[in-house]
This record gives sequence, structure tokens and C-alpha cells, in this order.
Amino acid sequence: MTNMPSNSNTAARIRRCAAWVVLLALAIGGVIAGSMGTGAWASSVLSGSIVAVAVVCVGALLRGTASRGSSGQQALIEAIRLSDSAKRVLFREHEVELLRRTIETDIEAGEYNAALVLCEQLARVFGAVEEGEQLRSRIQAILHQRHESTIRGEVEKFDNLLSEQEWVAGYQEAARLRRLYPDSPLLHDLEQRIADARAAYRHGLEDRFLAAAQREEVEEAMVLLKELDRYLTPDEARRFRDTAKAVVDSYRDTLGTRFSMAVNDHRWTEAIEFGDAIIRQFPNTKMAQEVRGLQPTINQRAAEEANA
Repeated sequence: MTNMPSNSNTAARIRRCAAWVVLLALAIGGVIAGSMGTGAWASSVLSGSIVAVAVVCVGALLRGTASRGSSGQQALIEAIRLSDSAKRVLFREHEVELLRRTIETDIEAGEYNAALVLCEQLARVFGAVEEGEQLRSRIQAILHQRHESTIRGEVEKFDNLLSEQEWVAGYQEAARLRRLYPDSPLLHDLEQRIADARAAYRHGLEDRFLAAAQREEVEEAMVLLKELDRYLTPDEARRFRDTAKAVVDSYRDTLGTRFSMAVNDHRWTEAIEFGDAIIRQFPNTKMAQEVRGLQPTINQRAAEEANA
């Protein structure tokens, strides 16, 4: 009878040691599970569940110090046998809150696809359908805004091509944007915008040409006429036929006058420049033939002047 207290104390110490052994084993298991690449959220949930089981097990063992060995062993067995579903019920609020924080972290980091997957888990696993849908709508709104911002930046580059009259490049860019973003309403009128910009530029050329011709600014009018010729169809060019002919004749006469004055003043370099312009722009005229006849003499005189 005198040995019974001693045996009871020994059993209690054994049970306490067993409790710490169980706790240590489960903690090591949690560390190993967390290092197996299951993801931050899954690792946290798994580790939390393991720790919870450890606490239950330790409590069962420690409570066994006040009872006989068989009841303590039964409590430990029942705690270990807790199913995953039971653990999820016990720690549901903790897991849901952890899931919410992980979703917010993914959104801040721009990991929108990962956040959408977690929204699906929030709704399907934990039954928070409305909250999951709200978070999903928020993420999709962010994605839509980023998508539109990207497209607007591309359209701005497209508009820059039109402002520089790069019509061919504009059509190529429009085709590229349609391939990349086929469903975007921001791109539905790209070809029409090219046509409108081209027509507006042509009308501007017409107005400037007529104004320069009216002011008798022959050289400016001639430059504008050459540019305008690229945009006019034969039918459209008929409207400017008389004005264009007057400008061309005046410009040719001006070149001829400047050529003659340069020759008479022995300004051989300028004479060569004006003569080349006449031959290049009016190759089939009588004036061009006369210039070709004088070119050998002018070139010789220019060379002598340079050597002197």
C-alpha cells in the first residue's frame, strides 16, 4: 500500500513526457509539411491543423494524470483520429481569415490569377459565395481597367502615326491592334479614323495651296502642289487645273529668270543649281534644252573659278 503513491507519480511523469514527445513529433511533421512546396496558404492551414491536433493530444495526455491509463490512451486515439473535415470545422474562422489576407496580399502584388483561384476556394470550400463573388468582381474590375489602360496607350501611338501622315504604318498598326485585342470597343473605328485624318490633311493642303497661289508665293505654292498631287484623284485634280497650271508656269518662268541672271552675273555655282532644277522638273521643255546646251560652258567656268 505504501508504494501506490509512488507508482501514481511515476505514471503521471511518464504521461507528461509522452505529451511533450507527441507535441515535438507533430511540430516536426508540420515543419516538413510546410517545406514541401504546398503554397503559403495551404502550408499555414496544414501547420495550424497539426498544432491544433498537438494541443488536443497534449491536453488529453495531461488530463490523463488524474485518471487511469486506459482512459488517457483512448482520448489520445480519438484526438488523432479527427478527420480533415472536423479540423476544418474547428478552425474554420481562422482559415477563412487567413484566406482573406492571402487574397488581399495577392491583389496588392498583382498576382490576380492566384487571387481568383483563392476566391473560388473561399466560395466552394467555406461556403462564402457572396464574399467570394465580391472579391472576384473587384479583381476583374482591376484587370479590365489595366486592360483598357494598355489599349489606350497603344491607340495613342496609333494617333501619333496619323499626326505624322504615316498612313501605311497606320493601317499596319490598326491590323496589329485588332489581332491583339479583337473584342475591344476602343478599336472599332481605327480604319475610319485613318480615312478621316487623311481627308482632313488633304483639305488642309488644298486650302494652303490656293492661299499661296493667291498671294503669288510661287515657290511655296509649288511645294504644296507637289504634296497635294499625292492625294488627288484625276477627277479631284480637275478642280485645281487652272490654278495649278498658272503656278507651274510662273514657277518655271521664275527658275528661267534666276538661271539667266546667274549666268549674266557670272555666278556659276548658282547657275548650275538653277539649271539642274529646270532640267529635273521640266525635262521636256524648250527651256531645258537651252540649259543643256549651256551646261558645258557653265561647268568649265565654275571649275576655273574654283581653281583661281
